[in-house]
Amino acid sequence: MRLLFAARAIDRMAGGVERMIITIMNAMVARGHDVELITWDVEGAKAFYAMDPRIVWHQLNIGDPMVKADLSMVVKRATTVRALLSKRRPDVIVAFQDGPFRALWSYCIGLGIPVIAAERNAPTRFEHTRQGARRSFIVFNAFRFAKSVVVQCEGYRHGYPSYLHKHIVTIPNPVPPAVLRAQPECADKAGRYRVLSVGRLSYQKNPECLIDAFGQVADGFPKWDLVILGDGELREKLEDKIAALSLSDRILLPGTVSDPNPHYANAHLFCLASRWEGFPNALAEAQAHGLPAIGFADCAGTNELIDTKKNGLLAQGNGDCASLASALATLMRDPSLRSRMGSSARDLTETFAPDGIMDRWESLFARSVKRQ
Repeated sequence: MRLLFAARAIDRMAGGVERMIITIMNAMVARGHDVELITWDVEGAKAFYAMDPRIVWHQLNIGDPMVKADLSMVVKRATTVRALLSKRRPDVIVAFQDGPFRALWSYCIGLGIPVIAAERNAPTRFEHTRQGARRSFIVFNAFRFAKSVVVQCEGYRHGYPSYLHKHIVTIPNPVPPAVLRAQPECADKAGRYRVLSVGRLSYQKNPECLIDAFGQVADGFPKWDLVILGDGELREKLEDKIAALSLSDRILLPGTVSDPNPHYANAHLFCLASRWEGFPNALAEAQAHGLPAIGFADCAGTNELIDTKKNGLLAQGNGDCASLASALATLMRDPSLRSRMGSSARDLTETFAPDGIMDRWESLFARSVKRQ
């Protein structure tokens, strides 16, 4: 099959969307499919994650993808993309996130090309945004025109209007088996322990709450540190908060790393304080390494992977720092509990074996083409 993937931008971006689109494209190329990618990136853009050189990347190079386009730019993009689609004639288009889906669907009206919407967030995200109801109305109604809407957790289905249920297909993200294994019950060589979090320093990931929660228990656990991998717009604010807590030597923000696996293996506990997720890749990867995990009970995505009291703990609510601090303290004081929960976490991730997940994507592509 000739597959065309679409995303707004991936230039030097180290997020979950960029990682998954490249992972799926690489797998489809390896399985013998012709794969192309179109993004709004400027010419010369570079992918943060390794992309198979056989993938043809069309960088639109019409305006800044991070700036809202005016009407003339929208028309120019539409004309350019439609000409590209008419020439390349993909069997199916896979558009990651709702914005690129609406664009690609409108650009190829009349061409007979099925367009799959690959949604990367839980529908509950609209509860956390200022334009939530208006935005959800636009997004949900646009998805009526998708050949399929791919969600990452089955529990998300009922967060969408009933008229979309027949379009929804659940395909979680692949989670590679971990080569390294954490030892959550054993201190490191320096006799210290580490709470690890991985994610963008952003409103969605809510690292402020995690820092506050750790600050509440830090005095009682002087051998523990907190490490948050990732970068983002909240960095300066977080650094000020850490300094105000007098914990600059124990709460570390190393930035984005190309290989987080050694960090998982050297940690003793994983915590994700997100307000919402799509499929929390970092959480699943931490579990694959044998780490017990903590998150919020009302965080979509997180509550799909953490089976509380079995492979981790779910703190009450969403954004309740005191509840999160209590959950942290429970696991920080109990090495045997961390060990048992970490073992259970490894068992869960077998469900997300990459070959099986890619089989599901490939089957969806084949069905989409067959129904034309």
